[in-house]
Formats: sequence, C-alpha cells, structure tokens
Amino acid sequence: MIENLLKKIKEINYKNGIFEEKDDLSPSYISLKNPKFIEIDNKYYSGLIVVNYYREYNELILKKLIDTNINMNISIFYEKQDTYKTIRDLTYNIGNVGASIKEIDEGRQDKEIAAFTYNDAKYIRKEMQINNEELYFLYIYITLYASELAELEYNIKKIEGLLESIGLQTRKANFRQEDVMLACMPTGIHTSIIKNAARRNVLTNGLISTYPFITSSVFDEEGIFIGTNIYNDSLIFIDRYNSEKYKNANMCVFGTSGSRKILLCKIINIKTSSLRYTTICY
Repeated sequence: MIENLLKKIKEINYKNGIFEEKDDLSPSYISLKNPKFIEIDNKYYSGLIVVNYYREYNELILKKLIDTNINMNISIFYEKQDTYKTIRDLTYNIGNVGASIKEIDEGRQDKEIAAFTYNDAKYIRKEMQINNEELYFLYIYITLYASELAELEYNIKKIEGLLESIGLQTRKANFRQEDVMLACMPTGIHTSIIKNAARRNVLTNGLISTYPFITSSVFDEEGIFIGTNIYNDSLIFIDRYNSEKYKNANMCVFGTSGSRKILLCKIINIKTSSLRYTTICY
C-alpha cells in the first residue's frame, strides 16, 4: 500500500517537473558551440594540454601550479610500456640511426638531430637494462573554470605563463575541450584524440617529479590559528614553543598601519611592551 502510494507521488512529481535527487547533479544545459570553451550552467570551462617538458627536473614540476588559488582540475595518466618490446625496438632504432649517421655528411644539420636521437635511445636502453628502469607514456591535462569568461581567459594566460616558467609547454585544447574535460573528471575517460598530442616518454625515476599531492601549508598539531595562506587559502597553525621544529619562540610580524598586528600578538601571548617597529610603510 505504502509502496504504491510512493510510486504515485513520484509519478505526479515527474509530471509536475519535480525530479529525483540524482537529477540535481545533472546540469540544466551544456553548450559546446564555442571551440575555445564549454559552458555548463553559467560556468565556463577550458582545457590545456601539456605537450613538452624540460629534459631534467630537480624539483616537483606541478608544485607551483598546485600552490596557486586558481580553480582548476589536473589529470595525470601513466601508461607502462612492455620492457622487452621497448628494449627490442630501441636496439633496432639505434642500429638504423647509427648507420644513417655514418652516411650523412658532416656539415648537414640533420646529422646533429640524428645524433641527438641516437644518444637518447642509448641512454633509455642503458637505464632500462642496467638500472631496472621502466618506460612510461606520460599525459597531463588541465581544465580551468570560472563564472565569467573574462576571468577564465585571464587565468588561462596566467597558468600558461606559470607553466612556461617551469619548462612545461602547453597547447590550448581548442576543438577538443570535451575530451580534456572528460579526462580531468573522476571517470578518467582518456580518448586517443588528445593522447597523440600529450604523449611523452618518461622513465620511472622521472615519474617522481610529477607527484601531485603537494601542500605548502604551515600546520602544527599543537599550534594556534594564525591566518590563511594568501596563495592557496590553506589554514596556518603555528606552535612557536615547539623547540623541535623552531630554534626559539621569537617571532617577527610585518604589516601596514591598522592591519591588527598588536591584536595578533595578544592572541598568541606576546607582550606588547616587547614589540619594536611594528609598522612598515610602503
């Protein structure tokens, strides 16, 4: 009796335009008309494809990107290659390129390119055979979103400049916005349309530099709340009496006039009589 009643109520709600809870997660509209962005429920989404990298990195390549407060989704794909097949193909190519180098005249520019490829192939083979490295295909995609189109365009230029400064070359996902967006969603749909543009070789040791779980927040378990990080909006908790982490309990507070420096010092139990030069003029 109750089940039939609930069923009738659902039918009436459906006819009146009232939907189930799962339908609340679905967007009311999606526009794919513009090749430069996707519009979903008054929000704009645009994708970037990382197409090239520096040859060597001494730090995490995504650290500066993650530390920003710009709204974005980052997706990283790794495809492990068969070791035996890779070494066999490398050996075959090394032999062919080595023979080609001998036939090319000394003054020709393509000889340097061939020698460059030859040395890279030998290096990868050596790392795989001697140091037990594995070869992977690496793909990195970024989807940015904003409520205003002008804000989205500004953020894209900012991220492109930031990535360029750390040696990552990007390409806008024009006409491939949907594919990049699907790749950055939890479903992890990775289509061949964007694979060919983003694929780059990387050895096991190089995968370390793509580690994405990074935080620059300051958090002491016994600390008190000081404020928020202006770069990523993370909360800052400091225990200035933690001698294992800090040499002493002294602090230096900078700020313009009226920025509540004395109030902060009172909160963290610093005697205001011991303060000196608390105001800085810009």
